[in-house]
Amino acid sequence: MNIDPKILATVADLDTAAVVGLGTSTREAGELVQLVAATIRLLVDRGFRLIAIQDSQRIGDLLDRYLLGEPVDLGVVLSQAWGPWRTVETRDVLAGLRARNAVHPGDPVRVMGLGPARVLPADYDRVVELTGPHVVAALAPLRESHQHGEHVMRARGTHPGRPFVEVAGEVRATVTDPEAARLMDAIVEHHANAIGVGHDAARGERDAADRLLGRVAERVVIWDGSSHVAAHRSGMMGQHLSAALGAAYRAVLLTFVAGRIRDFDLPAPAPGSLEATLAPGVTKTAGIGESRTRLISGVYDPSRDEDHYYLLPSLAEAFAAVALLPEISPTTPL
Repeated sequence: MNIDPKILATVADLDTAAVVGLGTSTREAGELVQLVAATIRLLVDRGFRLIAIQDSQRIGDLLDRYLLGEPVDLGVVLSQAWGPWRTVETRDVLAGLRARNAVHPGDPVRVMGLGPARVLPADYDRVVELTGPHVVAALAPLRESHQHGEHVMRARGTHPGRPFVEVAGEVRATVTDPEAARLMDAIVEHHANAIGVGHDAARGERDAADRLLGRVAERVVIWDGSSHVAAHRSGMMGQHLSAALGAAYRAVLLTFVAGRIRDFDLPAPAPGSLEATLAPGVTKTAGIGESRTRLISGVYDPSRDEDHYYLLPSLAEAFAAVALLPEISPTTPL
């Protein structure tokens, strides 16, 4: 994509940062992914060498091996990744970084997962292989939740009804093979800690920040949702990083005015929101106070758009800059 010259100036302002958070208002817009990619390239040119994404450490490790040129099938890895990463746009970003590393083998860009080393869809397949096809029907919706999340399935009306942790527990009780039993124990734990069930969001944000703080010497670019990277949003990863790093942590909000995702057109931004009041382009936030911005997650309902905004008591303290695109369109599924 064509890079707004203002982005170049904004990225130059980040030269002294150890960690930069790129926070998108939706993970479902192709143009926002392209803007993230362009900004990552600029930051890599300025010495940033680690990309942190919202996925498990297992996925992060596989993607890291891919970037380093190992014979890893990127399509297979992305098929095991969290749903928002299973797109052509994400694949192209990672392929571009691998190509860059091939030219600079002694100075590679790496990648890490921000989450714990949780189960993957392939683990369910292995259970079926070891146990038999009679567990396929029970495990299929649990496996599907790795794309969208159980809470998203409920919001979209695709959840079969019973809590997945109960289903997983019932399957575990029938398993005798030692390897399958170990995998099912992990699957039960995973669903017991799903969002909307037993997930400890505050702990997850703090743990992600701690993982990043252990690698700040590599200079880190975070690619995540805007609410996670905002520097002064209480209890979130960005707040922990800001408290630990001070001015060495900077966050940038990447959002949009209009467009379409999934199978619907997005409503006009709510009056008074950042998206309604700022002009498209890049705005440095110094001196801008209380603001609210739109967040489109998997549970977003366009008929209740007004409910999908969060308040920033001070925009300037939360984000160093806002990049506002005039229009977006959907990402392309793999």
